[in-house]
Amino acid sequence: MLAIKNLFRNKLRTLLNIIGVMLAIISLVILASLGSGLLDTGEQVLKDSSMHLWMKGRPVDLQTQYIQSSQARISDVHQISTQTLADPRVNVSTPLLTEIVYAHKEGEDPKAVFGLGVDTGGPLVTISSGAPISTSTLYNGGTYDGPFTSEVLVDSRAARLLGVEVGDTIFAGKTISDARNRQFKVVGISDSLSTFSLNAMVIFPFPEFQLITGNHYQDSASMIIVRLNDVNTAEQVKNDLQQQYPEYQINTNREFLNNIIEQNGFFIVSAFSIVILAIVMGTSLIILTMLLSLNERKKEIGILQVVGFSRLSIARNFGFEGFIISIIGGISGILLSMPVAEIINQVVKRMTGLDELLVLDTKIMLLGFLMAVIIGLLSTLATIWRLSTIKPMEQIRSV
Repeated sequence: MLAIKNLFRNKLRTLLNIIGVMLAIISLVILASLGSGLLDTGEQVLKDSSMHLWMKGRPVDLQTQYIQSSQARISDVHQISTQTLADPRVNVSTPLLTEIVYAHKEGEDPKAVFGLGVDTGGPLVTISSGAPISTSTLYNGGTYDGPFTSEVLVDSRAARLLGVEVGDTIFAGKTISDARNRQFKVVGISDSLSTFSLNAMVIFPFPEFQLITGNHYQDSASMIIVRLNDVNTAEQVKNDLQQQYPEYQINTNREFLNNIIEQNGFFIVSAFSIVILAIVMGTSLIILTMLLSLNERKKEIGILQVVGFSRLSIARNFGFEGFIISIIGGISGILLSMPVAEIINQVVKRMTGLDELLVLDTKIMLLGFLMAVIIGLLSTLATIWRLSTIKPMEQIRSV
């Protein structure tokens, strides 16, 4: 077929076109898989957490929405948690406090890590190595005058970042100067809460982390997580708690996940825009190069028309170059998406502990192939249109 032979007339141009389509299809397949994977993983993480309701402060502006300032925190969390737990429908009510802190081994530079204050003896924390933190008695009926355990857990990312293992000593605090004066023993390693952050994590007993970060003044926390005895009562308990604490925002698992997606809407739109741009550029590249190729061969096309080749025959031979390139690029893009997805999965697993975030579903790969077909059809239509504008007699006169 003449269209296939034409592909080899300018091998570099053909290769660049194939790469353009291939990159567009890879972008589409990876983004679609990532979006699907994030939703599935988010739902699975929330399901595995066995928690059903999330209480947090209402953000009053963009700053509190994205960086969790004190205005978006919950106050008097020990009292609220106790009152919530008094409901017979509630099985667990535990506060969580998150802040960026600095940690380091003796003699090394401080590093910013994700600090998490939680009831370390509760159901949220499981130990993969070492031992759990001793029960903290720092908080005592409204005061913080009990003894410090001076113990922490780290996740595997923090263990690598700080170069520590069970039994080592680290220094940690809200500021670099504060970190140099606070010493903690690493008693265990836990990755059970690593999905809360992309950063290396150090886990503290909740009241001790409050004191370290200055959140003990108003007994503040980032959120309170509630587990119910019966998940079917989630909506009813949520409404009751919302009436009792109208100043706070209470979400079910699905609502909590939707809020996270909405808060990251800018990044989602940006990623979507990049994919659209890649598709537009890939399509434009093929169309422009096909039109350029036709322009270089107008005389040849004019001669073919004069000697009796029909427009349909010429279009079939010249117009399908772009379609063939699109199909080759689409198939190549789908095949290359597999190792790309595997690399991304390995990076994400190392950073967050999430396994198999990207799963290349058959429907998504079919979507990628369909997009390649559409790109091919557009380039073919553009080529046929350009062929229809070529007048054979004008080309013959110029020979």
